[in-house]
Amino acid sequence: MNPINCRASDRNTSVLRWLIGAALIAWLTPAWCQNPASTNVIWSQEFDGESLDRNVWSYDVGGHGFGNGQLEFNTDRPENAYLRDGNLVIEARREAYGGNAFTSARIHTRGRFAFQYGDLEARIKVPDTSDGIWPAFWMLGNNFPGTVWPKCGEADILEIGGKDGIAKGLQNRQINCALHFAGVGEQKTSLVEWFDAPVDLHLDYHLYKISWTPTHMKFFLDGKEFGSWDITASEMKEYHQPFYPILNVAVGSWTHSYTGLDTPEKITATLPARMYVDWIRLYGHPETKLVQNK
Repeated sequence: MNPINCRASDRNTSVLRWLIGAALIAWLTPAWCQNPASTNVIWSQEFDGESLDRNVWSYDVGGHGFGNGQLEFNTDRPENAYLRDGNLVIEARREAYGGNAFTSARIHTRGRFAFQYGDLEARIKVPDTSDGIWPAFWMLGNNFPGTVWPKCGEADILEIGGKDGIAKGLQNRQINCALHFAGVGEQKTSLVEWFDAPVDLHLDYHLYKISWTPTHMKFFLDGKEFGSWDITASEMKEYHQPFYPILNVAVGSWTHSYTGLDTPEKITATLPARMYVDWIRLYGHPETKLVQNK
C-alpha cells in the first residue's frame, strides 16, 4: 500500500470518527445545554416606545415608607418614571409632595406578568447614590399582598447605597443580593451577600441577573456570580412559586434599615437622581413557567 495514501486514509478515518462522535454528543446533550439560556429570550421589556406599557407595568403610589421608613412619596407621574432614548428612567426628586420631602417611583408587573424559574437580567445604569439614594431591582412572590411579607418571599437582585457602603466610602460600588422569607417557625429570615464592584457602578451600564432553578438562586454582576443559595429546604417553599419584578429608587430609610439616613437633611445625594434601565429580559429554562394576564 502506498504510504502517502495510507496516511490520507488514516486522516479521513479520524475525521469521520470525530464527526460521528460530535454528532453523538450533540444528540445526547439536553436541549438546554445545546441552546444556552442567553439565546432563549421568552419575555422582555426593551423600553423603546414613547411611554411605559401600562398593560405590563403598574405603580405603587404612596409616601408611607414602604416598610423601611423611606422618605420619598412614590407617584405615578411622568416626572418620576418615563421613557427616554430607549431607556426606562426612574427619577428621584427633592420636592415637597404629599407631605414628603422627595418624590420617586416604584413600578412592578404584579397581576400582569410573573414567572417561576429562569434567568431574569436587566441592563441598568444606577444613579450616584452618595448619600441616601437606594436603587433596587427585585422581586416579590406573586401571591402578595394576599399573602403578607415575608411569607410571600422576596428576592433582591440589585440593591446599592447601603449604610455599610456609605461608612466605607464604597456607596457606589458595594451592592448586595438578598432573600427575605418566613423561615423555620415562620420567623422572618434574611440571607444577604455583599460584593464590592471593581468600579463605581453609576458611571456606566452593567448587567444584573438572577438565575433561578428548582435547586438554587444565583446572582450575578456582569456575568460574575456574587451570591448563591440552595432553596431546596422545606423552609424555602416561598421560592417555588411565581414571582414578579419590581424597579424603584428609594430615598433614605430608618436608621436601622438600608441607608441609615432617616431625615431629609441627612440626604446629601445630588438630585434629581436617575436610574436608567435599558432592558429587562427573561431567558427560559426547561422548568420555566410564565403567568401573564392582560
